[in-house]
Amino acid sequence: MLVSDSETESDDNLNNVAVAVTVANADGGAREEEGKKSLSAHKVGRKFNTKQSLDPDALLEVAREYQKQMEKKPVPTHRLNHDIVVVNWKGLGKTLKTLYGEPLHYLTQNVCKEWDKSRFGSENEEKPLNVILSWREAEDTVWKVEAVHRLCTSPVHLAMLWLHDPEYHVFLDEVVSTPSTSTK
Repeated sequence: MLVSDSETESDDNLNNVAVAVTVANADGGAREEEGKKSLSAHKVGRKFNTKQSLDPDALLEVAREYQKQMEKKPVPTHRLNHDIVVVNWKGLGKTLKTLYGEPLHYLTQNVCKEWDKSRFGSENEEKPLNVILSWREAEDTVWKVEAVHRLCTSPVHLAMLWLHDPEYHVFLDEVVSTPSTSTK
């Protein structure tokens, strides 16, 4: 069983959690509404901007579904004939998602973010990525990492990471279709 790091709320009864959701007004502005969201595997809330406790078992079930869906997606074998200026790894990931029309795995996106962080303080920090590596080498690198993540990632590992990442829904919603739930 997975354990959350919540110190303020009990993890015993997590059928619903209190959340704050930003809602658009008719006049174009936005307001924040509080309510409850279900954390079942089939009803996952979209935008969470407060830290909440999560049901580890439900999260594991969602991670299993996410990984199952990612395993079904083939990694593109053909390469588009583009030479694109890419500043960093995260930007490359977004570009590949746009060009090929499919999301990158949660872990691949995290690796890209970490690779960008690893450049801070280096002599190549200010150079665009495609000056350091060719577009093709960088693209091939991301797709090889993506293949490993799609085929070999443990749902337990994903769920444990998601317990500590309030933004995991951004990645999840692209892959696992979840019905929209009301905040009230």
